[in-house]
Amino acid sequence: MNIWLLTNAPSPYQVELLAAIGESSEVDLHVRYMRGGNGLPSERARSKESSIRVMGGIGPRRWRDEVRLHPLALWECALGDYDCYVLSGLWTSVTFLSCAAVLCLRRRPWVLWFERPHSDASAAGPYAKYKQPSSRAIRWLRDRVRGLLLARSAAVLCIGTVARDAYAALGVPQQKLFIVPYCCENRRFETVQAERVAAVRHRYNLSGQTVILFSGQMIARKGIDTLLEAFNRIASMRKSAALLLLGDGPQRADYESMVSSELQSKVHFAGLVPQGELPEHFAAADLFVLPSRHDGWAVVINEACAAALPVIATRQTGAAYDLVEDGRSGFILEHDDVDGFVDRLLRLIDEPALRAKFGQRSRALVAPFTAENGAALFIRHLRLVLGKSAQRTEMASDVPHSG
Repeated sequence: MNIWLLTNAPSPYQVELLAAIGESSEVDLHVRYMRGGNGLPSERARSKESSIRVMGGIGPRRWRDEVRLHPLALWECALGDYDCYVLSGLWTSVTFLSCAAVLCLRRRPWVLWFERPHSDASAAGPYAKYKQPSSRAIRWLRDRVRGLLLARSAAVLCIGTVARDAYAALGVPQQKLFIVPYCCENRRFETVQAERVAAVRHRYNLSGQTVILFSGQMIARKGIDTLLEAFNRIASMRKSAALLLLGDGPQRADYESMVSSELQSKVHFAGLVPQGELPEHFAAADLFVLPSRHDGWAVVINEACAAALPVIATRQTGAAYDLVEDGRSGFILEHDDVDGFVDRLLRLIDEPALRAKFGQRSRALVAPFTAENGAALFIRHLRLVLGKSAQRTEMASDVPHSG
């Protein structure tokens, strides 16, 4: 199959899966990024470098991608002879919508590869202050455009069970929905040299501490303020607890200012950690927390599970539905539930045996979510889509399961 794929920017949560797809002898994959990003994190992702291209856009790079047009994408959609086109990522962008329109006019097969839609419900309550206000007319227009995309596409590759359920609830026929979750290279988190782990714990003075780990962007959507508020209460009750936060972003300074002088020796902002150093940071932790207010998937949960960590996540995080079993491998809470985070964190801090049990279950749950298995799902579903007649068959089994 000759496949053309449009997406936003190179990101670790996607490129390992794309690299595995590109390595398959069944596929000739051509990836088009709207802009450069963190680069390709592994050598395997460079194996078909000629098929990966960052496109130039019309307009200054400081402009948001929604309003920058990428002529190469339109040119290849209008004149290309690919077996299937995959549109992923920023569906509100001029480029994305223009490509979809051109493909409809040409009657070429194209599919969407989407995370679950952002729910208006998740913008209620405490999260409302972090949302940019939008008029009812704009929301109506966005819903209409998304509905047209869903209706005109040949299929929707859904990033996780929760995405499939969300699009089914929007009226997309079940036979058009296929699950292709984000998968990554689990092996690098499973075996880490002890001296590298010891170096991380020494760097942050974590000896004898029960380490709570967060990894992600320092933005309001990630709910870091909820975690810091919960840890502030925990620290007064459990002197052995420490918090390690990986990542950077525009609100890092705000979060650092939330940490009192008494707790600065317990809360460590590590900044942006290179992909190659993530495994030892995860291995240096005892449990993982992702208090997101919205995450379509969140591949950091894949990484935490591969590192055999118990996971506390929110119902607003897509990966939690497939990779966290409440009460068996971790806990699932509502966003901004500070009391809930305090209660679950205390339980895991106080029960090392429970942490170990949950961690082993985490690793079992993520075991099938390898880049190779994700690539196989992607290829199998596209073959089904391209081979379907007018009378569509029953939806295939999609999600890899651990049993």
